[in-house]
Amino acid sequence: MRARRSLLVAGILLVSMGAAPGTPDREAAYRENNRGVAHLERYEHREAVAAFRRAITLDPGLALARSNLAIALFYLPDVAAARQEAREAQRLDPRLPHPHYIEALAARLEDRLDEAAAAFRRVLELDTGDLGANLALGQLLIDQDRPEEALFFLETALRAEPFNASAAYNVAVGLSVAGRREEAQAAMARFQALRRSPYHTAQGQKYLEQGRYAEAVASSGAEADLVDRSVPDVRFVETALPTPTAASSTLAHPRLA
Repeated sequence: MRARRSLLVAGILLVSMGAAPGTPDREAAYRENNRGVAHLERYEHREAVAAFRRAITLDPGLALARSNLAIALFYLPDVAAARQEAREAQRLDPRLPHPHYIEALAARLEDRLDEAAAAFRRVLELDTGDLGANLALGQLLIDQDRPEEALFFLETALRAEPFNASAAYNVAVGLSVAGRREEAQAAMARFQALRRSPYHTAQGQKYLEQGRYAEAVASSGAEADLVDRSVPDVRFVETALPTPTAASSTLAHPRLA
């Protein structure tokens, strides 16, 4: 009984110790990050912001939480703060497309269209086929009266998701602005047919409607910084098997009557 109580006490100590004082607690930070993602999916933007901030407090170097905080702030909305957090996330991990995408959305919302276009292009350097960035950049180029260049990105968006009505519509608009009337009419007819179909998708302004890189990312638990890759200190030991007694043999192999 004493041995069992000692194991219980040891287990409690291990759970309560966590990370050493003054060192990042990445596992706890990932848990808070996932709480934030859950809040966002319920459109609880303030609660999501609070959870992501807790994650960053636990581990200031966790780029994923910083990127997700930028997304939550954008939808709060606090566009200026979202842009600031997005740039910090870019500094922590330039390979993450989400912070560039949020910076682009923020710049577009504030009518800084050249900055928005540059940020969307950075997203496409990381993921050339992304629907959201291709569509948004194509729309910006149409507004700048550059329809032929816009069509390259809009048609890429439509190839990425052929059932996306927003992409289909903007391809038709781009062809019309480019003066390609017959192609524009055919593309508009395809858009109208697609819009009537029950399976079409479209871009919107709410969370989960502005593209995959405007969506917060949860930890899977299999991140490299959570997996212990060290070789466990175990080894095989040769031991003699106990000789079965008559009683144990009878129990293991009962005779049929």
